[in-house]
Amino acid sequence: MDNTYYTTGMKTPLSTIEKTRVLYVVESFSTGVYAIVRDIACNLNPDRFTVLILHSLRNDSPKNYEKDFQSSHVTLQYVPMGSFKDYVTATKIIRKTIKTFKPHTLHLHSSKAGLLGRIAAKFSPCKHILYSPHGFSFIRTDVSNFSRKIFFMLEYGINKFNKSKLIAVSEGELVHAHKITSNAIVINNFINLQDFNQRVETTKPYVVTSGRITAARNPHLFNLIAEQLPELQFIWVGDGPQREILTAPNITITGLLSRSEAIAYVQKFDIYIQTSLWEGMPVSILEAMASGKPVVATDIIGNRDLITHNKTGFLCNLDDPNQFIQLIKELHEDKELRLKIGQAAHTYIKNNHDKQQAIARYEKEYSQNNSSILEKKNEH
Repeated sequence: MDNTYYTTGMKTPLSTIEKTRVLYVVESFSTGVYAIVRDIACNLNPDRFTVLILHSLRNDSPKNYEKDFQSSHVTLQYVPMGSFKDYVTATKIIRKTIKTFKPHTLHLHSSKAGLLGRIAAKFSPCKHILYSPHGFSFIRTDVSNFSRKIFFMLEYGINKFNKSKLIAVSEGELVHAHKITSNAIVINNFINLQDFNQRVETTKPYVVTSGRITAARNPHLFNLIAEQLPELQFIWVGDGPQREILTAPNITITGLLSRSEAIAYVQKFDIYIQTSLWEGMPVSILEAMASGKPVVATDIIGNRDLITHNKTGFLCNLDDPNQFIQLIKELHEDKELRLKIGQAAHTYIKNNHDKQQAIARYEKEYSQNNSSILEKKNEH
């Protein structure tokens, strides 16, 4: 094995290269954000990267989350960031950690972490700051227009206060990112396709969705669809504060499950639906498509970045539940259509959202600052 590392034309023994230190700040330590943070951090090359993750916890954070991060180059540190009263303390801890850990790259995940992290890093030596919003708060539809304007002003203002490079998780999110900064790129959300190579044949007329039961996932629409299709069974894999909205007698709520259990549910049943009001790029749809399941989803940013209507899935108008109902009926009655759309979905994910492609992009982003330091050292 050639134990060398290439940087800007120079060939340097790996043992002499200082590892790139990456500091993550993550407030939304659950569901899709959790999955992406875990899969980026744990799949970085351990010979080249050291990662420290400052994270908060939510009610639906995995109970045994430490087991998901058992990689030699990854360290976890709990920092409360969930409520307003935690913000000052959290900012101080982030600032102190930047001073002691001395990261080459600071990567902030979700809007709260993006705000607190950039405040903490303002007067620090760390100037290479990446920010992944995972769905901008100013595109939410469960709040007033005034609130959305405030959220946008906060995003715009904090980027002016301490500039960062924004990493969008979809082309649709990049459009919103460019309203804030021109310094933005896309690295698509991804999954480990090895977890989904075996397609599970099903015979059960069930419809499934996965995620937190919150306003973003629009349980009102999910419930309405289930009520109009009493002959089918609907499964919501997960739990959340709006579970009481799911009152249709043919809906089953699984409660919180491990990732492997949640994926098993998705693979077990025929049709996946996503009734979201807004998204960044939903990992749950990535997993359903990789499982070879036909997906019926709302026609919004994030969903439409993954699905080509009538080819790799189906997109429905938010205001027309009958589109969902008719498509689910058609898919339920036509096995060939389910298999055709499901296979096209799997192929699309394989070609566009594979883990290795994304990890290589993140490694390149994280290495930029460390590479420049090495170049300066070599100049002297």
